[in-house]
Amino acid sequence: MGVDCLKCINSACCRLSVEVDRTEYEHFKELGMQDHFTTYTDKFISLFPKYENKREDIDKMHEKLFAVLKKKKDGYCELLDPHTMLCTVYEKRPKVCRDYLSTRCKTIRELKHG
Repeated sequence: MGVDCLKCINSACCRLSVEVDRTEYEHFKELGMQDHFTTYTDKFISLFPKYENKREDIDKMHEKLFAVLKKKKDGYCELLDPHTMLCTVYEKRPKVCRDYLSTRCKTIRELKHG
């Protein structure tokens, strides 16, 4: 059973880390959305620039968890509209968001609000 994000009252799950595999990242890249993600290769090379020439090899190491969706300063997903608290790419959102179980929402709200 999925969750209807359009009925969410606080977008708590939009503060979680959203990781995508390489295939899904490439799909978002085709849609022109790659700037909303940071690849693990980019993170690694920013720490160790001397490995820039090994980018392809490093990419291969991260096929399953290839990139992470960026967050804004408030900790929410970059794709969340701060005024409506709705996903701006709802129909195209990452698989992990589409597959998110509604039973988790209750748990997240309980953890968030103590």
